[in-house]
Amino acid sequence: MEISVIGINHRSAPVDVRERFALPSDLAKKLLRTIRAEKIFSEALVLDTCNRTEVYLVSKAKQDSLRHLLGHITQLKQASPVTDTSLFYHHQGLDMVRHLFRVAGTLDSQMVGEHQILGQLKNAYRLALDAGTARFLLNKLLHWAFRVGKRVQTQTQLGRGSVSIATSAVELAGQVFSKLSGKTVLLAGAGETAELAAQALLRCGVSELIVANRTLSRAERLAEDFLQNRRAKNLKAKTVCPASLDEQNKVCPVLAGQKAEDGSSTGSEQPLRARAIGLDAIPSVIGGVDLLICSTGSTEPLLTYQNVAGFLRHENHPLLIIDISVPRNVEARLGELPNVFLYNIDDLDLLVARNLERRREEIPRAEAIIDDEVEQFGKWLDSLQVAPTIKLLQRRFAQLQEAQISRYGRKFASSDQKELEEFSRGLCSKMLHKPVAFLRELATDSANSEGLAAVDTIRRMFDLDSLEEQK
Repeated sequence: MEISVIGINHRSAPVDVRERFALPSDLAKKLLRTIRAEKIFSEALVLDTCNRTEVYLVSKAKQDSLRHLLGHITQLKQASPVTDTSLFYHHQGLDMVRHLFRVAGTLDSQMVGEHQILGQLKNAYRLALDAGTARFLLNKLLHWAFRVGKRVQTQTQLGRGSVSIATSAVELAGQVFSKLSGKTVLLAGAGETAELAAQALLRCGVSELIVANRTLSRAERLAEDFLQNRRAKNLKAKTVCPASLDEQNKVCPVLAGQKAEDGSSTGSEQPLRARAIGLDAIPSVIGGVDLLICSTGSTEPLLTYQNVAGFLRHENHPLLIIDISVPRNVEARLGELPNVFLYNIDDLDLLVARNLERRREEIPRAEAIIDDEVEQFGKWLDSLQVAPTIKLLQRRFAQLQEAQISRYGRKFASSDQKELEEFSRGLCSKMLHKPVAFLRELATDSANSEGLAAVDTIRRMFDLDSLEEQK
C-alpha cells in the first residue's frame, strides 16, 4: 500500500501559479469523483486553502501520480497541460505522514501557529468522506493528524499571541482593559482588516459594535455579519482568546464575566447590539465609545483634535484608540487628552514582532512532537503487515493454551498430562486455522483498505500490540 501527497504551496510557487491549480470545493468534489470512478487510487483527499492545494492519495502500488493527477486538474480547470512540474512536491510513505502532521501542527503554514488550518483540514476530510474516498487508511491518518494538531496547540505556545495587525489590535485592547465584554467598540473602516478585527472582537465576547464606513451598505453588512455570527455561537465566544492569559490563574482577562460552557454565568450578560454609521457621524458617537480601531484608506486624518476633542473631554470615561491605518487617520495631538490612550501601527508592529519571536522559540518543541507522532504512526503502519500478525496470533494462542494447562492440569493424573496437552494444542490449532488462512489470503492482496482494516481489527481483537511490547 502506497501513501503519498502531491501539492503546491506558498513555499514552492508564487501566487499566480497557485491560482492556476486551486481546487475550490466544487472542483475538489469533481476530482474526488473522478478518482473514485477510475479506481487507480483507492483513497483520496483534497486540501485547498489560499496558500496550498494538496491531494493525498492511497494506492495499491507505486504510480506516476504527479502527471496523472495534474492531467485531471488541468482538464477540470480547462487549462493548458503542465510541462514543468518542478514547482510541485511529491512526498511518499512516512515523508507524506510527516508533511501532513506538520500541516496539522501549523509548522507548514505561511503564518506559523495560525488556527485556521486544522479546521480547513477537517473540512477537506468531510468532503472526502462525502465522496467516499476517505476509507480505512485516510480515516486513521486524518484522525491522527487532528490529534497531532491538538497536541501542538495544547503542549506548546506556538499559537499564542496575535501575529496579524488586526487581531493584535484586539490583543492590545485586551491588555489595556480588564475585559472587553460590555465595552462599546467602534470600527472605523469596513475592509478586510476591519473584518478580521470584528472576528477577533467576536471571539472575545464584545456585545456592542459600531461600524463606520464611507459606504454605508458595506458597514451595514459587516455589522449584520457580526450579529449573525454572535447569535450562531450562542455567546460561546471564548474558545479562542487573543489576549494574554493570566499566568498564575490561567484565566483570560478579556473573557471575564462571560457565560461559561456549561451555561452557568460568570458575570452579567450584556445585550447584543451592532449598527452601522457613516464616517461623518463618528464625532456624534465617539463620546460613548470605549475602544476605537481605525483602519480606513483615507489619505487625510479622519479624527482631528478640532473635530472630536470636544466630545472626548470626559475624564471619567477613558477611550482607547488604535490607529492601524497607513497613512495614520488619527491626529497625534488627540493622545495628549488625559482620558485618551492612542496607539498606532508601529506599536502593534512591536507586539507582532514579540509574538513571532515567541512562536519561533516554540518551533523546536513542536517539531519534537511531530517526530514522536511520525514514529508512532510508522510503528502502527508496520504492525499491519500480515506475516508478523500471524506470528503474534499464534503466540497469543500458545499463551492461552499454557495458561489453561497450568490452571487445570493439576486436576488430571500424571498419565493424562500428555493427552491434555495434545488436546489443548489441537483445539487451539483448529481455532487458529480459519483466522490464519484468512490472513494468508490477505497477504496475496493486502494492498487495499479492507485488508488493512481486517488486520487492524484482528490485532485489536486479540490485543496483539501488547505482545509486541513484551518482546
